[in-house]
Amino acid sequence: MSCQAELRGLGAINDDLARLGVKLIAVSVDPPRRSREVVKRGRLPFPILADEQRILTSSLGLLHKAGGLDGTDIALPAHVLIDGERRIRWKYVADRIQNRLAAERVLESSPQLAAEFCLCLM
Repeated sequence: MSCQAELRGLGAINDDLARLGVKLIAVSVDPPRRSREVVKRGRLPFPILADEQRILTSSLGLLHKAGGLDGTDIALPAHVLIDGERRIRWKYVADRIQNRLAAERVLESSPQLAAEFCLCLM
């Protein structure tokens, strides 16, 4: 599954997550302008935050050093469910950039784990 397909899938479950009290936030190492373009073009109902300095990506242990096409550091595709006390309750990390999690799996896990936030690292 591609990153775009993953984002569309997450967009499709955004309202369901919101009804469960979960806020969906995507995170990218791309510049803010690129993230805004992706949100606008994909008509996504959630923001994509820019982590250009890779601070969040690194702190979550999700940095793929030199994994980008041009040798830049990128984020490993991942989903992280965080509870109201900001504890990580569940984390899925792709073993390959092509292995993306189906949005339904995030939706199924969210209520069971009392998640408040779902971070999608792309």
